[in-house]
Amino acid sequence: MVLSENIEGVIHLEVGQPDFPTPPHIVEATCRYVRDGHTKYVANSGITELRAAAARYFERKTGVTTKLENVLVTQGAVMSVATAFMALLEPGDEVLLPDPGWPNYRMAVSLLHGIPVFYNLRPQNQFLPSLDELASLVTPRTKILVSCNPSNPTGQVYPSNIVQGLMDLARHHDLYVLSDEIYGEIVFDHQYISALSFDTDERTLIVNGMSKTYAMTGYRIGFTRARPDYVELATKLQEPIVSCGVGFAQLAAAIGLEGPQDSVCKMRDCYKARRDVALDVLRKYGFYRYTPGGAFYLLVDISSTGMDSRDFAISLLEKKKVAVAPGKTFGNMCHDHVRVSIAASEQDIREGLHRICDMIIEYSSS
Repeated sequence: MVLSENIEGVIHLEVGQPDFPTPPHIVEATCRYVRDGHTKYVANSGITELRAAAARYFERKTGVTTKLENVLVTQGAVMSVATAFMALLEPGDEVLLPDPGWPNYRMAVSLLHGIPVFYNLRPQNQFLPSLDELASLVTPRTKILVSCNPSNPTGQVYPSNIVQGLMDLARHHDLYVLSDEIYGEIVFDHQYISALSFDTDERTLIVNGMSKTYAMTGYRIGFTRARPDYVELATKLQEPIVSCGVGFAQLAAAIGLEGPQDSVCKMRDCYKARRDVALDVLRKYGFYRYTPGGAFYLLVDISSTGMDSRDFAISLLEKKKVAVAPGKTFGNMCHDHVRVSIAASEQDIREGLHRICDMIIEYSSS
C-alpha cells in the first residue's frame, strides 16, 4: 500500500478491506448513539447489548447454545486473536499455524514468547490442510491449533469433513482450537460450517467481528465465543491493554447483527461475481488453478516466472501499475504466488488480472 500511494493510476488489488460503505441503518444508528451520549467508558468485556446480540448470532448460525457469558467483545478481531494467546500461552508453548496464513498470527505468538509451528496448505491440495501431516507436528508443548476458515490469503473454505477432522485431532491431543471465522458470512458455493458445530467439550474459541461482513473495519468490533471462564480471564487481560471498547460503535454493531441483512447478502453476491470475473481471466490465459470458496482473496501462481513474489509485485506495480500482496508475506507455501483482493470493482479486477497475466507471460518467456 505504501509503495503504491505515490504512483498515479494504480489499480489496487492488494487491500483486504471491503470497498462497500457501511450499511446506512448502521451509520444512522452510530450517529444516534453518539448524539444520545454513548461516548463514555463501557465494560471491559463489552456492552450487554452487543454481547447478547453476538450470543444470539452464534446460536442462530450453529445451533449451539450460547449465552452472554460466552461472549467477549474486543477491539477488532485482531484483539480477539491476541487476547487468546495472552490468556492461553506460556513461554515455549507451540502454536500450530497455517502456511499460508495471516502474518499477524505469527507476530502475536512470537511477541508472547510462544513458538510458531507451521502446517502446510499446499497448492497441490487446493490449499486445504492434510490432517495426517498436521498430526505429525504435535508435540508435548503444542497448546493451540489455529484455523482460518474461510482463509486469508487463499479464500478457500474448508468442507465439513476437514472441520470435523481438525476438531477430532485437537480433542485427541487435548489442544485448544482458535478458529478465525471473520469471513464466515462471505461464502459462495456451499453452506458454511463453523468449528463450533463440532465442539463437544468447549475447547474452541471462535473469533468473529463486524469488519468484513458489514464493511465496518474502522469501527474495530470483534468478538470471541468461548467458555465462560475464558471470557472472565480474557476480560481482565484487556484492561491494561485497551481498557475498553467504544460504546457507540458497539451499540451500532448490535444493530448490525440483529437488523436487516440485505446489505450482507448483496455484498456477498458482488464478491462472488467478482471472483468469477477473476477466474474467467485466469482461464483465458491458462493460469486457473483453483476456485476460492469465500472471503475476497485469490492466489495467482507466478511460479513460471521464477521470480520471488515480492520482486514480482514490485515490478508489477512499476511496469503495469497494479498493486498486489506478495505471497511470501503469508508464508513459504505461496512464495511463488501473489494475493489478489477482489474487494475492488469488476472493471479493476478484469483489467488488473489481464495485466498480471501479461506480466507472467512476459517474464516466463524472458
